[in-house]
Amino acid sequence: MKKRLGNLFKIIAFLLVLAISVLAVTTLVRRKDSNYKYADFFDQAKAGHIDVLFMGSSHVINAINPVTLYEDYGYTSYNMGGHGSVMQATYWELIEALQYCTPKVVVVDAYMLEKNYQYLDVMEENADKSERNTSVEQLHLNMDAWPLDRLKIAAINDLIQDQETRNEFLFDFIVYHSRWSELTSEDYKTVLGTETTNPLMGGEMRYQVELSPTSFPDPAEGEILSEHTVGQEYLMKIIDECQRDGIQVVVTYMPCCATTTDKIAANSAAEIAANYGVPYINMLNMGIIDYRSDLNDTGHLNATGAIKVTDYMGQWLTDNADLADHRGDVSYSDWADKVALFNDELKDMATSGDDLYTRLNQLSLNKVSYVIYFNQGSNALKDDDLMHLVENLAGTTAVRDASAAENAPYILIKDLSNGVYEAYGENGLDGVATGLGHVVYQPVEQNFRFLYPTEDESLNYLYDDDHLGYDIQLITYDSESGQIFSHDYFRSFGGTYRVD
Repeated sequence: MKKRLGNLFKIIAFLLVLAISVLAVTTLVRRKDSNYKYADFFDQAKAGHIDVLFMGSSHVINAINPVTLYEDYGYTSYNMGGHGSVMQATYWELIEALQYCTPKVVVVDAYMLEKNYQYLDVMEENADKSERNTSVEQLHLNMDAWPLDRLKIAAINDLIQDQETRNEFLFDFIVYHSRWSELTSEDYKTVLGTETTNPLMGGEMRYQVELSPTSFPDPAEGEILSEHTVGQEYLMKIIDECQRDGIQVVVTYMPCCATTTDKIAANSAAEIAANYGVPYINMLNMGIIDYRSDLNDTGHLNATGAIKVTDYMGQWLTDNADLADHRGDVSYSDWADKVALFNDELKDMATSGDDLYTRLNQLSLNKVSYVIYFNQGSNALKDDDLMHLVENLAGTTAVRDASAAENAPYILIKDLSNGVYEAYGENGLDGVATGLGHVVYQPVEQNFRFLYPTEDESLNYLYDDDHLGYDIQLITYDSESGQIFSHDYFRSFGGTYRVD
């Protein structure tokens, strides 16, 4: 009898070790994108710290920054947006999320409402194999992090038609087992529970500036989709689910370079929202963003655009929802930590990097003080896109005047503690107050100019023998201490800019 019990114990121990080993290996080789995005969701949901869920596609990922929303309004939220998420994928993601939290508000974006197919591995009749593969690949971001249970099985059965492809979501070791050669230290951290998580509570910020935003014809006034689509059906399901659970729901259409079809879909979203008596915010033509500076590409916002949209939503929630301001509550200290990290990132983007458009756009967020100088004859003074960014910074059209005056020299100083100063042509600045001291600016000739503090006239910030051929200078500094963060020299070549 004792021998049998001993053997049984050994078998149980062996099976337990085997199960733990299989689980560890499965966790190790799994791609970490989904864990990275949702790890903090599970933690925040468990703590009861999620008041708002933002749902949708990558348009939402890049348009809403929960950390900014917390910094400016104290509202806690999570960005659940998924790359390529059509409405049925967003629906199931919401259903999964509601197993872990009960938000006060759900904000769902209606992009891709016109899509009229059920299965992501089938798509439209004319979809090629690469499109279907991309669609399936993108769904892994939404689904991998959720545990295998009846709900996940129902979701995958509703979203994927092919049984083999379904199995790749239900038993993802099938698709990830060959990742051994790709493993990094982050993969091992996940097994140990020390992995890096998304610092923006599900959001993702982009930093490029789209220099060629496109526009498309408007549809006929009030024109809506000609057929009832799968996308519309699942938006209705999302609204139904929220209303059954007593959750306030808001439908949006985030700003982008919308096609005519997108605009028709946006009209259809308005009709659905009206039928359900829920608010609808169509941001395509509300003037919330500057389409010449706030797009990363024609479909997605960059960080400045995201901050503007997030601020708009913060004010809307203040006016229309009953949400608590959690700032100052010690139990939300991790949110404050993420605010500090994001502000450091914004400062880094403003003070480093060789893309002049990105640098100038980041300066508009006022995280550092700066000096911008264009030498006489600089090609930058002929660059309409660059001039637009400088106008945004200065709040005037003086840089255009410099361009019109035969590309005269131009300087802009924005000191966060003291004010904004500009000069162009033969005009100078006489002892204006800055964190660098009371500075004097004086143009002399094309390659020689003065910018010095009256406290030390031997210190000329704008002259360097090694950079005589550089026609653009950008200096960033701290307005309180006078510490210079960066001093970069650019040369313009036919509309492109090289940095040294």
